[in-house]
Amino acid sequence: MDKSDHPDANSHRLLELAVPIFSFGGALLAILFQTLGISLDFHYPATGFVIASCILAYLAWIRPKKDIVALTTPIYSLIFFFLPTDYETAILLQLLYAVSLTILLVRLKYRFDKPGTAASLGKELGGPLKIYIENTHELLTSTSPDTAHRATLAFVQFAQGDYGKVARISGTVSIPGEDAGREQCLSRSFAIVKEHAELLDQSLPRPFTYQVFNPEDANLLAKQIPPALDNDQEFYLALDNALLVLYSAAWTASERDRSHLLACQAFAQKLMSSK
Repeated sequence: MDKSDHPDANSHRLLELAVPIFSFGGALLAILFQTLGISLDFHYPATGFVIASCILAYLAWIRPKKDIVALTTPIYSLIFFFLPTDYETAILLQLLYAVSLTILLVRLKYRFDKPGTAASLGKELGGPLKIYIENTHELLTSTSPDTAHRATLAFVQFAQGDYGKVARISGTVSIPGEDAGREQCLSRSFAIVKEHAELLDQSLPRPFTYQVFNPEDANLLAKQIPPALDNDQEFYLALDNALLVLYSAAWTASERDRSHLLACQAFAQKLMSSK
């Protein structure tokens, strides 16, 4: 489906248009009444920029990254609204404030990511991560729910930087059917994550020998292993692949944990794109 046809995207565009319409509309209405020789209480046109400020604050709130300046605009609009002043000064202030709100809207739109559509709010997978999970889904359907749940815990805790807990969780995993290639790969993923978590928890350098994947694991790995890697590249590439195998196994076999996995989707997407 075209993103332009998404109902959320359409509603966000309408709200973005409403900011300059309401903010400038009130001031222009006041100017119109003044040219007609009609005395109008400045609080009536000022209502427009109060509404515009609230809309701007809402647009800032629904974004993944929050713009504190846009979020606080309703406070300043209320100050202007209740601040006693003469009519001409009030109109000038409203015009200047309308310009400020429009500038903040442009800043919000282009510097603070897109508003919270289904994907960005974590309601569905997207991008290369989705493709990877679809490609490995059939290979991981035999993963037990308990193992998948532990994979979720290990991934989420690693994303949050609780490496001691990751090492403990990964060390308790026992996967039956060790003779099968996919089970061996999943077991190896836990072992690699455990090794890295222990090193990170104790702030230790890369060991001289470390765990890596075998060539037969290639069909389950998100990032293929090129030849002639140096030790550091091989070491960290193994970690990226291990974490992504855990993510895919957790997503495939533990539907109850998907909300937690979606909350960490940005970290998984970063693993997919890192080199």
